Amino acid sequence: MATSVGGARTVRPSTVGFVGVGSIGRPMCLNVAKGGFRVVAYDASPGARARLGSTNVEIAGSLVEVARAAEVCVLSLPNSGVVEEVVFGEGGLLEGLSEGDVVVDTSSSRPSSTREVARRLAERGVGMLDAPVSGGVLRAETGDLAVMAGGEPEVLEGCRAVLEAFSGEVFYVGESGAGHMAKAVNNLVSATTLASAAEAVLLGERAGLDPEKLVEIINASSGRSASTEVKFPRYVLNRAFEDGFAISLMNKDVKIALEAASELGFPTVMGSAVGQVWQAAVAQGFGGKGHTAIYEFLEEFTGDGKKSQ
Repeated sequence: MATSVGGARTVRPSTVGFVGVGSIGRPMCLNVAKGGFRVVAYDASPGARARLGSTNVEIAGSLVEVARAAEVCVLSLPNSGVVEEVVFGEGGLLEGLSEGDVVVDTSSSRPSSTREVARRLAERGVGMLDAPVSGGVLRAETGDLAVMAGGEPEVLEGCRAVLEAFSGEVFYVGESGAGHMAKAVNNLVSATTLASAAEAVLLGERAGLDPEKLVEIINASSGRSASTEVKFPRYVLNRAFEDGFAISLMNKDVKIALEAASELGFPTVMGSAVGQVWQAAVAQGFGGKGHTAIYEFLEEFTGDGKKSQ
């Protein structure tokens, strides 16, 4: 059982559990192990588990085994529905968690679901942080992700060393669900800037401008953004589109932001338009491609389509 006061952990955990070791979760997990923690991991995918075979991360045979071994369980999962099933479903984490343990959800989850999960865990004396991350696969590998944390401040402080093992900066946002709300807003901005930049560059190309030169000009001017400065040179202009974050996931995150806005009675004029773009890309079969392939989708939509090399 973890040492705690009022359900909040008060000492550095010795063992950290990881559930979900895919493209983002795997490097996060490895960085926590490098930080001096014993790490026990589980993934529903045998392939994902096998890719940890040559590391110093211990592979668990079940979710319950992870929960029994670890004082802090970190989740890196596709959506809120999966989080709820992993925590509360048959054979889920709750069957192995002890009073004073903490669940840290780094997934992009719905704030309303997060608040309910935290409430139900609190009834069992288990703490929770929503601590979604931003920065993509490359920053996950270097341990330089941005973390947006929601939950009790005392729980955050007890888990800070774990979070800092895979992050460059940890932002405390507020109560439970606030971290996931901040992530949804961030990704709404990211989805907007990428889609608008793609449309603008395609417009320039239609007018006869060289796309590489145009991006160079944008990056020296007021239109620059992380999309044009990082994503276009690295993934778009070379038509690789292999950025490690699928269009379907970006679409999901935009939906989370728009649903939260609806719950708050907040009108999203621009956000709704952007949401339609990403939803259309999924509907047209682009969901499994990297999110930078929104450029390729818009090529086809505007009639300027080119086949990927």
